[in-house]
Amino acid sequence: MPPPKYLAQANRLLAALPAESRALFLEHCELVDLNRQDVLTLAGQTTDYAYFPIDSFIASILKLEDASDVQFGLTGNEGMVNVSLVLGISVASTTSVVQGAGRAYRISQHELQEQLKSTPGLRDVLHNYVALRMDQLAQNMACASCHSVEQRLARWLLMAQDRAHSSELLLTHEVLAFMLGVRRESVTQAASSLQKQALISYSRGDIMLLDEPGLKAVACECYQTNLTIYERAMGCYVTDQSL
Repeated sequence: MPPPKYLAQANRLLAALPAESRALFLEHCELVDLNRQDVLTLAGQTTDYAYFPIDSFIASILKLEDASDVQFGLTGNEGMVNVSLVLGISVASTTSVVQGAGRAYRISQHELQEQLKSTPGLRDVLHNYVALRMDQLAQNMACASCHSVEQRLARWLLMAQDRAHSSELLLTHEVLAFMLGVRRESVTQAASSLQKQALISYSRGDIMLLDEPGLKAVACECYQTNLTIYERAMGCYVTDQSL
């Protein structure tokens, strides 16, 4: 049975495909439920699937030589997880962990490579996405070294809201500290500052975004820059540019 129309077009990369191409591609996908903390890929290990989130969002994590972990990306329905499979590389370069539960379309490496050959438009869309991910990675690394914890927290909360499609986020301070690569105490101070400005409210891992324009004013320019990178790369395919 084909997926409901709203699900078939819920992922923006798949929505960018012509209707016939999208239907053909989805015949080879399965709809799966993703739970928080599910590990989809492990750096250095062979991976079998690519994921196209619908209402879930997934963190990309890089392990450094000192054994610390740095989160450098967040993927929701604007993209896909495990982009290396587009290039035919089966060994994952990063670890991918679900931070927002929900659904995704999943396709095997073999089927993805077959569909890249046979589905009109798919190769162009996914190759453009791989290129924009490289641009976003460079932007995110610069952000981590140049901007304050409060600016970066505001940015990541906005990014999580975009991908969760909700102003209510279930994110503990421990998870936020991991997302930003800082001590939990630093996140607590930054979150307290945002709460005092009436931009958010939080209690026991439940964060409510109260003032989106205010958060955008506090967030570093990297939030808008990443949106611009996406629009530049995918604008020829996608008409609605709000992530």
